[in-house]
Amino acid sequence: MQSKWFIIAVLLPVVSFSQGNSSRSSLNTIVSVGMASGQSTAKPLFQWTGGMSYGRYFSGVGIGYDQYQFNSIPVFADWRMGIGQNKLAFVYADGGYNFPGSYKSDPEYLKTSDRLKGGFYMDAGIGYRIPLSRLHRLVFSAGYSRKNNAQEKIFTYPCGVDPCIDTPQDVYTYHYNFSRIITKLSWELGK
Repeated sequence: MQSKWFIIAVLLPVVSFSQGNSSRSSLNTIVSVGMASGQSTAKPLFQWTGGMSYGRYFSGVGIGYDQYQFNSIPVFADWRMGIGQNKLAFVYADGGYNFPGSYKSDPEYLKTSDRLKGGFYMDAGIGYRIPLSRLHRLVFSAGYSRKNNAQEKIFTYPCGVDPCIDTPQDVYTYHYNFSRIITKLSWELGK
């Protein structure tokens, strides 16, 4: 089922351009792979964005997979503006929410819960398009990104007196704000 939606999303711009649409707006799809690096080891990231371009502007929505520190799935709005006569150079800004991905907790004594929570996500920078054909472009971009996560750990302690009415617990919440440099190589499909 998921592969069907992916094929439709990638091929929809091709079908719409073959209809001879004379308006200045068009559907675009952008598939990106890249690296996020900051204070820890550089990790890969993957993104898919679909949206509409009108003149020098593009806006759309995207989803990704980010492995920096904690695995996460950012869902974001994407905005781009072409610069210059040929609009090959551009600036971009993404903003959205960072959902937690798979997370393996380390065992700790008396720990009863260890949960990862999502948070704010943003990415902004500059890029350059290299036209490969009328519908295909290779895109290089670099920018700054911020990814927020929170981790909640709950420790439950044995009750020392019978009858135990309330089980003693300690709840610790750790907030992580990752600032990273992002570099991406993308394939852009659309006019």
